Amino acid sequence: MKSPVKKGAIFASIALIIVLGFAVYGNSLGGDFLWDDGYLVEDNAYTRDWSHTGDFFSGEQSTKTIAPQFSFYRPFQMITYVMDYSLWGLDVRGYHLTNILLHVSVALALFWMVNILFGDVLLSFLTGLFFVTHPVHTEAVSYISGRSDPLAALFMLLCFIFYVKELNSQKKRFYFLMILAYIGALLSRETAMILVALLLLYHFVFGRKIEFKGFLSLSGITFIYILLRLTALRGLLAVSAVPTHFSQRFPGFFAAITGYTRLLTLPVHLHMEYGAELFKLSEPETITGVLLVLFFLVYAWGKRKSSKLLFFSVFWFFLALLPVSNLYPVNAYMAEHWLYLPSIGFFLLLAGGVCWLYRSRSLKICSMVLMIYIPLFYAYSTVKQNGYWSDRITFYERTLRYAPDSVRVHNNLGNAYLKAGRKEEAIASYKNALAVDPGYAEAYYNLGSVYVDTGRKEEAISLFKKAVMIDPDYAEAYYNLGNAYVDTGREKEAIAFYEKALEVDPDYAEAYNNLGVAYAAAGRRDEAVASYRKALAINPAHAGAYTNLGIVYAAAGKNEEAIAMYTKALRIDPDFAAAYNNLAAAYYYEGQYARAIRYCDKAVKLGLKVPPKLLEMLEPYREE
Repeated sequence: MKSPVKKGAIFASIALIIVLGFAVYGNSLGGDFLWDDGYLVEDNAYTRDWSHTGDFFSGEQSTKTIAPQFSFYRPFQMITYVMDYSLWGLDVRGYHLTNILLHVSVALALFWMVNILFGDVLLSFLTGLFFVTHPVHTEAVSYISGRSDPLAALFMLLCFIFYVKELNSQKKRFYFLMILAYIGALLSRETAMILVALLLLYHFVFGRKIEFKGFLSLSGITFIYILLRLTALRGLLAVSAVPTHFSQRFPGFFAAITGYTRLLTLPVHLHMEYGAELFKLSEPETITGVLLVLFFLVYAWGKRKSSKLLFFSVFWFFLALLPVSNLYPVNAYMAEHWLYLPSIGFFLLLAGGVCWLYRSRSLKICSMVLMIYIPLFYAYSTVKQNGYWSDRITFYERTLRYAPDSVRVHNNLGNAYLKAGRKEEAIASYKNALAVDPGYAEAYYNLGSVYVDTGRKEEAISLFKKAVMIDPDYAEAYYNLGNAYVDTGREKEAIAFYEKALEVDPDYAEAYNNLGVAYAAAGRRDEAVASYRKALAINPAHAGAYTNLGIVYAAAGKNEEAIAMYTKALRIDPDFAAAYNNLAAAYYYEGQYARAIRYCDKAVKLGLKVPPKLLEMLEPYREE
C-alpha cells in the first residue's frame, strides 16, 4: 500500500505533466492545416461522417484515395479525424486539441510504465516531464497528420503496461486489455510491430520468464497483421519513391543517428523534409554515427547487470528506431516525428542521470538546477517551434531555408501562396519546383491551374498535358484538361479527357458531372442525364449535378422534373446561385410568377449573382 507521501508525489507529478503539456502546446491550437493535412483531413470527404468507417478498415480508402504508393493503412488515425469533424467541423483548433490530449496521455502512460518498471516516482516524473516538453515532438503534435505517432505510442505503452501487469497478477482483464491495446497500436501505425521486440527486451533486462500465453498471442497478431499488409496492401511501411539498394541506404542509418543525437541533446534548427539523401560510409556524419552506435551499444552491454536502466534505455532507443532506420526502404533517411517512440529511451536515461545526481550529496544542488533548467529550456523551445507551424506560408518559407532542393516544399509553398491570393508568388514557386525536378507532375498541374485562373488557358492546357505524360494516372489533370477545353469552346474534345479521368478514377463525381455538361453541350442529352445520375450515385450531396440535371429536363420541356431537381439542389446548398436562378426561370415559364419573383429576390438578398435578363423578364409582374 502506497504511503500518503508517495500518493501525493504521484498526484503532483501527474498534475505537473498535464499542466506543462497543455502550456507548451497551447500556442499550437490556431496552426493551419499543413502538408498531408490537405488530403488526410481538410479535403477528405471520407472523414465527413461515420459511413466510411468500413472503408478505413478494408483499406479501400487508404490505398485508393490517400496514398497508395505509401501503403497507407491507419484506420484508427482516420477514425479520430471523423470524431474531430463530428465535434468541430473544420475548425482546426479542435484537431490540434486532440493531438495535445494524445501527447499528454502518452506522457502520463510513460510515467505509469516507468513507475511500474523501476518503482521510482522521481524517475517516472522526470521522464514524463522531459518527454512532454521536448521540442522534437512538435512534428508529431503540432502537425495534425503527425497524430499517428502519439496515437500508436499511447496504445503501445498501454499494451506494455498491461502485459507486465498480466505477468504479475495473471488476471484475465489485463490479458484482454493488452490484446485490445496492441490491436489499437497496429491500427494506428504499422511501426507498432516493434513492440514485440521491446517486450523481449523487458524480459531480458528484468530476468522475467516468458509466459507464452500473452507473448504468443501478441506474436500471432503480429504475424496475421504482416500477412494482411503484404497481401492486401502491398507492403509494410511507407516505401521510398526512388528504388535503392540496401548498401546505398545502410550508411544513412548512421548519418541519421548523428542527426537524432543532435536533435535530442541540442534541439535547435528543427524542421521537416530531411529528404531521401544517400550517404557514403566515408562521410563525417556517417563515421560519427558508427562511433555513437558502437559506443552506446558496447557500453550498455557492459553495464547490463549493474545498470538495468542504462541497458533498457539504450536498447529501447535503437529497437524502437529499427522500423524507420532505412534498413527497410522508407521515404526519408530521417524525420523528427520518427523519434517519438525511440526518444523514450533518451529521456529515461537523462532522467536517470539527473536522479543519480540528486541522490549524490555533493551534486544534489546541481541536479535541482537541471530539474528546473532542462524542462524550461525544452518548454521555451517548443513554444518557439510551434510559432513556425502557425501558418502555411511561414512554415514552408522556413522549411525551404533548410531544404532548398525539395520539390515538395517549393510546390507546397506555391499552394500556400495561391490560397492567400498571391498568384504571382505561387507561379514563381511552382516554376522553382520544376527547376528542381522537371519531372514533377503535380507542379505542372498546379501551375496549369493558376494559369486557368489568370486566363492563360492554352498555356494551362500544355501544362496539364505534360502532367499526364509524366503521370498517366493523374485523374485530376485529365479532369482539368477537360475543363480547359470546355472553357475554350471545345466541348467535344473535352469529353475524351473526362472519360480518361473516369477510367483512372471511376468514383470521380466531379468528372461525371462535368462530362454531363460536355455531353449536354454536344446535344447528347441522354448521356448527359446518365452522367449526372452517376455523379449523384457517388455523391448524393452534389448540388451542381442536381442543378445540371434540372437544366437538361428544362431544355426537354420537363419543367416539373426540372423544378424538383433545383429544389433538391437548394436543400443541399441554400446559397447555390445557379439553382435559385434556374428555379426562378422554371417557375416563370410555368406561369407561376410570384414564386419566380420570390426565388429571384431571395438570390438577390443573399448577394448572389442574378442574370440581368431574368430580372428584366420578371419586372413586369412585380406590379401585379
